Amino acid sequence: MDAQALGFFLDASPRRQYNFAHSLDEIRTPSHREALSLLESWKAAVEHGGFVIGRHFPSRKFAQVLPNVLLLERVEGARDFRVRLAGFTMLCYYGVELRKRRLSEFFEGIEHENLYKLFDGILRSGRPSLAKSRMDKGRSSALQREIVSLLVRVVEGLTPQVLVASFWNDRYWLN
Repeated sequence: MDAQALGFFLDASPRRQYNFAHSLDEIRTPSHREALSLLESWKAAVEHGGFVIGRHFPSRKFAQVLPNVLLLERVEGARDFRVRLAGFTMLCYYGVELRKRRLSEFFEGIEHENLYKLFDGILRSGRPSLAKSRMDKGRSSALQREIVSLLVRVVEGLTPQVLVASFWNDRYWLN
């Protein structure tokens, strides 16, 4: 029997499909309207001390983004990150509950190392990461999203974490 989350069969999630070719490319500027809005709000907050979870996010302005986010914290003493918060769309995309789990549980080898370096680099530099993710089946694109990864602060603005927000062009797979 397949596991379900509010009617969505988790075994049918995109990341559990092995017949897709996955690519991730850096982009200079997102094209998705909500991605641009999040990035601009983050830049404005950084000028005044930083983007703080609980103060700047979540908010009414970004209510539609909440299902599409991951909040990651570095695991002390390990080359890994733990998922502190995962929106419902991310549960459906990955096909498993992500909260409290480490990235190393889902990614191995060079893929895990690249993600660790990306998120560690965001924490060290404070610069955002902007990417386009594609999952292709044969010669056609099956799924595209823009990913905005940002340095944020939690716990009175002191603890650095990474907010990863996904912006899909089409979420037909979620229906």
